[in-house]
Amino acid sequence: MTSFANLSTIGQSHNIPGMSPQPLSIIGAGLGGVTLGRALLERGIPVVLYERATSAPRHGYGISLHASTYKPLLKMLNMDESTFRKSVAVDAAVGGNGAIDPKRLVCPREVTSTSFRAHRERLEKLIRQGLDVKWEHGLEKLEQTPNGTTLYLQNESSIEGQTCIVGADGVHSLTRKSILREAGSDVLPFVTFNGKRKVSRTTFDDVYAPALRGSNVIETHKNGAFLQVSVNDITTDQASVSWVYSRPAKGSSDRCFKPNRLLSDATKIPNEFYQEVTALEGLSQPFSEIFDADKMKEDRVLTWLMRTSNVDLPQLYQLASNGIFLMGDSAHSQAILGGEGANIAISDGLTLAEAIAAKQGETITNWYSKRFPAWEESLKTSKATIEDMHKEEAPKAKV
Repeated sequence: MTSFANLSTIGQSHNIPGMSPQPLSIIGAGLGGVTLGRALLERGIPVVLYERATSAPRHGYGISLHASTYKPLLKMLNMDESTFRKSVAVDAAVGGNGAIDPKRLVCPREVTSTSFRAHRERLEKLIRQGLDVKWEHGLEKLEQTPNGTTLYLQNESSIEGQTCIVGADGVHSLTRKSILREAGSDVLPFVTFNGKRKVSRTTFDDVYAPALRGSNVIETHKNGAFLQVSVNDITTDQASVSWVYSRPAKGSSDRCFKPNRLLSDATKIPNEFYQEVTALEGLSQPFSEIFDADKMKEDRVLTWLMRTSNVDLPQLYQLASNGIFLMGDSAHSQAILGGEGANIAISDGLTLAEAIAAKQGETITNWYSKRFPAWEESLKTSKATIEDMHKEEAPKAKV
């Protein structure tokens, strides 16, 4: 079994006068990374997060949080639920609490009346308070040496002698790729487009709000496609909304399905997509307003690949034996639609922090052994969910 031998050095100065405690290095300052960092910081364990992006806001969209995720998070943040929702809900600026009506969803699955829509950027900002985040210090590669692991960063700097590193840098994790062969990955056969649009408060209040009826996400089917409209943010002057158009792929001749496309090609939108949208007749509001091909051409539109991946348990043990741990999408990723990536990343951060802080009698393999079955089950469920989302008769909301 792999022990916490390397973890025992975290927060210690090795009894050398004037030497600062060695912090744990976290690669990636997304939801999982900042949750882990904050949870460790609350336990007095120093951390440094290395993030590729700049400090500018980058996640201006909504995500669904479930009570099973945010209640343990509230305990860590020492906040009550009302204050938390007022801080991060997508409609907080107008007195909302991010409400979701599961009955307005095609396939609710884990969404219940206690789930709510949080603005991801505000949520991350709240969690990362007090953390040392090195922006524009993305990892380029890792190199293991007899004296520990060396981090090579995007600004051409390097950090030597690292004994404990956590990779929380997402589905395309360079932490993982630097050490392991590529994780088993798959692109599910669905064509999915996502767009963001800003509308005036007048348009939102007159067109969107009456149709949303208090739910910050609504979904429907049309012409074999799954359609979603969701609220990202609301201010006194305008609102930001997102839309999703998704359908099963139609084989190799499908001009809209590019499973092998480059990451940089996500913004290349085929004309066939807009032709499909034009054929969507008889939509109710707000779908008819947002699924307007001419207006959509002015939106920020991306093609989403429904990617899934999972690192084998023996590989995770192998990394752990060298003081390198993976969590969140770095270890397991789910399709954007139907998946619970944000909720699982937060749970990973909270539970891994507990394991690291325990040190005595706890092993990293125990943490992986406990989490891995949950990751596998969630991945299985997410694949079933995206299938159900594209069926005209999808599972009903939970009571």
